Amino acid sequence: MKKIFNSIILYAGLFIAFILVLSCLQLYENANRLFGSKSSDSNYWLTFSKKITPDNIGRKELLGFNENDISKIKTWTEVKAIYPFSANEFKASANGGDFIPFYTDLYFEGLDLKAIDSDLTDEEFQVKGDEIPIIISREYLNLYNYGFALNQGLPQISEDFAKKIEININITVNKQNKTYKGKMVGLSDRIHSVLIPKKFLDSLNIAEKPQLTTQPKIYNRVLVQVKDSGDEGLVAKMKENGYESNQESLRSAKIKSKLFLVLKIIAVLGVFIFALCLYIIVSFIKIQFLEKQEEVSIKNSLGYSPKKMVSDISKRFSINLMFVLILSLGLLAAGQYFIAQSDVSNGLLSLYINPFLWVVIIIIPILVYFFVNILIYRWLIKSWKI
Repeated sequence: MKKIFNSIILYAGLFIAFILVLSCLQLYENANRLFGSKSSDSNYWLTFSKKITPDNIGRKELLGFNENDISKIKTWTEVKAIYPFSANEFKASANGGDFIPFYTDLYFEGLDLKAIDSDLTDEEFQVKGDEIPIIISREYLNLYNYGFALNQGLPQISEDFAKKIEININITVNKQNKTYKGKMVGLSDRIHSVLIPKKFLDSLNIAEKPQLTTQPKIYNRVLVQVKDSGDEGLVAKMKENGYESNQESLRSAKIKSKLFLVLKIIAVLGVFIFALCLYIIVSFIKIQFLEKQEEVSIKNSLGYSPKKMVSDISKRFSINLMFVLILSLGLLAAGQYFIAQSDVSNGLLSLYINPFLWVVIIIIPILVYFFVNILIYRWLIKSWKI
């Protein structure tokens, strides 16, 4: 009875250990699906800016990114590409005319078109005559529709209609005023800015400040393409260099790092329980041999090989271990299926556990068989020599 009770406790401990370790492996995959994973094929975009401090406030040469900063960021293994923003050095304003009676000062930025989430070609995104194509953040349009327009009694604008509206763009370069027609040609979910063609912007900047052609270039901020926005190494490097980015983009990184920390702790606990169970198993088998030492000695005298006796015990234990693993993975697969179908997963999780987890049904029993076999055999031979 005591033997049966000990066996139940032993295999229950192994079951808990396997559930903990295997669950951590599956949760790791689920977390990567939910928060994004590091991959050479993955593309995440972050806008870097330098943290404002009392030392750099108002000092563009310290607050902006120079060529050395950009070259250094390019060497980061987490970074795939970097695109600096050009900002306007001239005064600009806009008004809506009679249809939308508003006036506002404007800022413009220019960026390589391939970094902008737009289907426009270079031909489509360039200044033609006095018409300036503009790409704005979709958030800006929402801000106008649901904030400014409602409060000021102005008409709300749909995305399609916004592309048909022309506004007056007033630009002052070298104390000369010129009015262009601004036409929105696209909306961006990636970049929170007002974008115009970079070549046009740079030419106006040089016209306003010719000395820019001989001075080192300073960029207010840069757009960075990374493999994983939640990469802990990337976040650490940003913090080390005093760089900031959209906190919403980095929020998943913080959640992901804390989740993985918890998973690691649980996995270590599972491995500890598994090691403890193995120790108990080895001790349990040793006790069995000690209790049946006389019987074992007789069998050895009759020609039974000690190695075969130990091998039979190890084989029986490994087979039992295999059944515990099948039960653990079956329970884990059922849990994964129900979680993936629930509203919590939001359709992002797989209905099935990682197929590679099923391989442990073969690998772990084989490894444990050789481990227990060698360990017990050595102990047995050594104890007999004594």
